[in-house]
Amino acid sequence: MALGTSSKRYAKALVSHSIEEGNLDVMFDEINSLINILEESDDLKAFISNPTISRENKTKLLNELTGPSLPNISILLNLLSLNNRIDMLLDVCKVFVQQYNTYNDIVDVTVTTPVNISENLEKTIETYLSSIKAGKIKLTKKKDKDLIAGFTLDFDNTRLDASVKKRLEKMKKQLKTTN
Repeated sequence: MALGTSSKRYAKALVSHSIEEGNLDVMFDEINSLINILEESDDLKAFISNPTISRENKTKLLNELTGPSLPNISILLNLLSLNNRIDMLLDVCKVFVQQYNTYNDIVDVTVTTPVNISENLEKTIETYLSSIKAGKIKLTKKKDKDLIAGFTLDFDNTRLDASVKKRLEKMKKQLKTTN
């Protein structure tokens, strides 16, 4: 995921501030809640990125949405609003999660399969990843029926693709090249 330098700087500052305040885990939980709110609503994302809506109105709405349930988020909202960067909110939140994981030595891994995987297979994947990556493995499971069979593993800007879909695409490309 390519995220901008500004997003990284804001996220780094937020991580540092949260560590100083001793509420890094609380901030992490609130950031994840905010990510869920933002990703669930296309209308909200459109509202935030709309240049004709004032930053004050954007900040007001976001503060009302997060309100007392996410008290630490107001720090981030006010900082981004003050610097006219409220449209970067989702990116800053995603980078914050990445930096939190790095700080806590957590490897965020996504396994995508066409069907639900068993707990036994999940443990096998975690064991394999633990042998090649240092840190705690946080496994996220996704379903994608287009894979047909097999799986993909995504972690640390790396993709291991053992899907039938990928093999078929490779074969198709080879057939086109030979013709």
